[in-house]
Amino acid sequence: MSDTVLRTIVEPLTEATTLAVQEIVERVTAKLGKTQAAALAPVIAQYGPAFAAMTAADIWAWIELATRGDPYKSYAAIIARLPNQELADEWAAINQKMQSANIQNAATVAWQRDAIGALLKALVAIAATLVFV
Repeated sequence: MSDTVLRTIVEPLTEATTLAVQEIVERVTAKLGKTQAAALAPVIAQYGPAFAAMTAADIWAWIELATRGDPYKSYAAIIARLPNQELADEWAAINQKMQSANIQNAATVAWQRDAIGALLKALVAIAATLVFV
């Protein structure tokens, strides 16, 4: 693609995203006030394009997903809508590694819990024999 064609495609998209993010900032400012909107500005700048591309029904469906309590699926749904697909792919790879580590950690913790439980049963048995002698 030539630079002219690329600019013709990318510039309107960038402009639309900027306008959409500005609209989100204005709405958040109107609802929450300038102080809270200013605190949320970096988050809006990063994730605003994803929400700007959503319909009201999409946003409600995402809110429902988020309130079900699965942070990975909720975040993945937003990341998938961002213009930087490389970020989405990297996040998915990191998330997969974290999920694997969590599974391994859960098995280790379960083994530790079982070992401590067995030790405590033995200690209780020893203590009981000393008390009831």
